[in-house]
Amino acid sequence: MNEQPTSDSIQSNSIKVAAAPSISRLLGVVPILPGESADLYQASLDALIEELGARSVLQVYLAEKIHECLWWMRRYEEQKRATVTTEMASELTSGLFSNSRISETEIRNTLMANKVDNVLKKALKTQEHTLESLRQVAMAGRQSDILQLDQQIALQTKILAALQASYEVAFNRKTNVERLQLQNALIRRNLHSIEVDAEELSQA
Repeated sequence: MNEQPTSDSIQSNSIKVAAAPSISRLLGVVPILPGESADLYQASLDALIEELGARSVLQVYLAEKIHECLWWMRRYEEQKRATVTTEMASELTSGLFSNSRISETEIRNTLMANKVDNVLKKALKTQEHTLESLRQVAMAGRQSDILQLDQQIALQTKILAALQASYEVAFNRKTNVERLQLQNALIRRNLHSIEVDAEELSQA
């Protein structure tokens, strides 16, 4: 008797199937902006595709769009940080004398690197600020910009939820096909058993 496929074998075969080609890549779409790492973007996308188990063309495409939303949310978060940091540097150097050797660019780069060097300490002392008080002033001064960025993040979150729902439909459709394949395999096995029993009865 020929062995019929089981649910485990069907699932195993589906997992071993290579992912479909990227539609975005075939169309020549460049997903990154200047200054971003193409390798980091691709590694992040590959990890998401693997996590979602995307294999069909539709699944891979939806996975790419989900990753795009996550990447934009990351961009907006980085922009918020850069906005506040730049304002902190501007606030800290605005009251210094014009002949001061402390530059806004130097302060901003130090803050962006999350470092506190002697130059930054001197500027904070001169302006009678701490990092906490300076950050509060900067956030208050760029509140409208931060709000706009938060709105963009919220929009991407809504798009992400819709894409995730669409992916669930696409993934469940694949699961339903596998379930039907299993049911058909069971039916064929049962029919074969019935045919064998009938043949034995006719020969008795």
